[in-house]
This record gives sequence, structure tokens and C-alpha cells, in this order.
Amino acid sequence: QGSRFPSSVMRVPRSRWRSWATVLVIVVCIYSVVWGGERKVGLATKLESNTHTGVRKALFRFPSLRRRGSVCLAVKPASASQRAVVPEASKAIRERTFTLAPGIDKDNARENPGRFRIFSYNVLADGPRYALSDYHGYSPIEFRRWKSRYPRILSEIHQYNPDIICLQEITRAMFQNSFYRDLQKEYTGLYAAKSDRRSKYQTSAMFVRTQRFKVLNGSLVSFARLSEDYFRSLGAHEGTFNDLDLMARMGAQDDKALIALLQDRNSQKKFVSISTHLYWNPKEPHVKSLQAYLLSQAAKDFLTRHNLDPDVGLVVAGDFNSLPNKTVPDAYDPIIPEGGLPSGAYKGLTTGVLTSLHPDHPCQRTKAECIGDLTFPIGLTSVYSYVYGSEPLITTKTDKFSGTLDYIFVRNLKVASALDMPFNDSSITKFGPIPNAAWPSDHIAICSDLIIP
Repeated sequence: QGSRFPSSVMRVPRSRWRSWATVLVIVVCIYSVVWGGERKVGLATKLESNTHTGVRKALFRFPSLRRRGSVCLAVKPASASQRAVVPEASKAIRERTFTLAPGIDKDNARENPGRFRIFSYNVLADGPRYALSDYHGYSPIEFRRWKSRYPRILSEIHQYNPDIICLQEITRAMFQNSFYRDLQKEYTGLYAAKSDRRSKYQTSAMFVRTQRFKVLNGSLVSFARLSEDYFRSLGAHEGTFNDLDLMARMGAQDDKALIALLQDRNSQKKFVSISTHLYWNPKEPHVKSLQAYLLSQAAKDFLTRHNLDPDVGLVVAGDFNSLPNKTVPDAYDPIIPEGGLPSGAYKGLTTGVLTSLHPDHPCQRTKAECIGDLTFPIGLTSVYSYVYGSEPLITTKTDKFSGTLDYIFVRNLKVASALDMPFNDSSITKFGPIPNAAWPSDHIAICSDLIIP
């Protein structure tokens, strides 16, 4: 009988070909079911994930959502039986309300067709490196297991019904098997994939309500790779810049950001949404400062690359691992000036400049030559500071640390309101370490209503 295979394949004896094919099929199936996988097919990204009904696959046909990395739209729709049952939000979550920004009329803001809601949440990554580690041993294990935390996180999302969801500390399994599975009917999901060898590590994700916004374009930002370009521009390859310690520290961090160009389906107006998570280590604030600068530069380059109006609206949400103002000396900053010390990342993002004299500037933390003042090309305003006059007292609390690390920053978007924190100056002492029975993460979600002008 005639063969259906090319002659080049049929040069292998039939018996040997069948044996090799059988082995290959077995290996592929085991890999797909047990580990899942990711491979690039042209300009698309194929994802495989384990489900109760077998392996499901989908292609992400968004060729422009890439920058030497992978941005993934995950898997084929899951059946209703596979989706999580969403419980009612806890009383503490239901009691949170929104405060109007100065000069905003409630009725006018509600009826404004340009109003949308953005929600940002560090959900605490699942696994032995994160929620199940000894670091969170103060919290009972039943409050740290993903099967307990995830339905409660999902109930928070449903409680506030946002149009844009920015999530931090998302692993590939959490994105594919939880969030995308349950949000895909209403949202377009974007995921800042890390390399295969770091697929179990946490990263960022973004979900955009499909009926409200069209995702026109986007970019995956790798701070490590941006730093390579930055140091090259300073003359690293020619030997004129030789701060090897700074280059090594920046290159070692695999932190990411997602940039998406969105278009309002009603008004056809465009704006840019960014979800990010900066480096965590308090011992190296200069790394975070430079990451914040590179993020600002990446946003400007994104606007230029896509021929956008320089004054187009911009919202940046995430966990910046940077305090708005430190007032108590510690091991990392033993000397605090009068009035406090804003972190370098926060200072640069909100004022547009981080001078080389700031303690968090790389010049103050490394022994090599100074790179000079950092001028951030895009100035931002903090939503919570604008609405309340100051940042929240805290957005995260463990038994070892509490402080404000999470922010929503805007430019050329009107702030309508912000979600109140679940405490005030007097009641914060009663707010214990999280996660616990009421709060499913070690961070508190932040949320804001914005208006496209």
C-alpha cells in the first residue's frame, strides 16, 4: 500500500519508525499531563494544561504581545463543572466602601460612560516557596492552602466587579488552572510568562473585560533584559561603564511587567494599562529604583512605538515593594532625615526625578561609578494619595512586616473614587497578620474607579 508519509521519513525502517513514534507519543503525553508545557509556534504561544478530561490546547494569536518573552492567553474554555464555586465574600470584604475623589459628584461619576474600575491584588503565590513556606508559618495551614484561598480571592473579584484586574504573584498553574479557567467568559487574560526553568515562580497577570475594552496591542517587559539595553547605552560593552555589581544584580532578577494598549468599545478612546511587580528584597532598594525607572522608560517607548498621543491616559498598578515614606530607622536605612524618607521607586515615579544623592539611588548602594540622576520620562499620580491625602497605612501585614507596598498610579485619567481600607488610624492595631479566615492573602486588594476623559 502507498505510504502517507514523505519519502525522507520512510527511509527509516517501518518497525523502527513505529517504535520511535510510540516512545515519542508516550513521552509527549506524560509531559503534557504531568507538567504541562509551553512552546512557541511561529508568533503564537501554545499552552498545554492538565484537566480532568484530558489535555486541552489553544493558540494565543496575539503576535504583538511579546518582547523576548511570552505573554499567554491560556486555554480552551473549561466546562461549568470544572469552575470554582464562588462563596459569598466575607463580612470584612463586603463592608469596604468607595470614597469619592475631591470634586467628584457621585451621580455624574456613575453615569459617565468613560468610567471604569481597576483592581490590583497581590494574591500570594501558592506552593512551598510562597504561601506554604515557613515564612507564613504564623498562619494556620488551612488558611494558606490554595483550595481554601482561591474561592475567597475569586469572591473578592466578584464583589468589586472590576473592568481591569491586575494580579501579582501568579504562577503558571494558578493562571491556567484557576484564574483563567473561571474568568475567561468575561475577560481577556494576559500572563507574563517566565522561562520554562522558572515556570513555578510567581509573576504578573492582567484580565481585561472583553465587552468593555478591546486589547489592541501589548508588550511583555523583562527588567533584566531592559537593564542589559540600559547598561549597553551607558557603554558597558565598550568598557566605559563597569559597575559589575549593579549589572549582576539587575540581571539576576526575573521580574516582569505587562503593558497593554486598550480601546474603549463605546467611545473608541485608547489608553494604556500596566501590571507589574518589582523586586522584593529590602536590602537592595537601588534595584527597585532602577526597575521603576526602566518601567517608566518602557512605557514611554511603548507610546512612541505605537504612535500614541504623548498625553494618552495611563494606569499602572501592582506591588512595587517600596514604602511611600519611611519614618523609623532600621537595618537598611539607619539614618532617616526629618520628615521621613520616601523610597527611591516611589519618589521617582511620583516626582519624575531620583537624584543621585537619594539613599536608594544605585550610586549610593554600589561602589563603582555613578550613573547620575534618574529622570523618569512619565510622571504619575498615586490614586490613594490623591483621594485620601496620603497613602494607606498598610497594604500588607505578616508577623514580621507591615507597610504600604501596593499602588495604583495614573496619568491623564480622572480619578473618581478609591476603595477604602478595612481599618483606620485607631482600628489598625486590631488588624492582625494575614492570611487568615477573613483575608486570603498577605496583601490587601486595592481598587479605584477612573474616568477616560
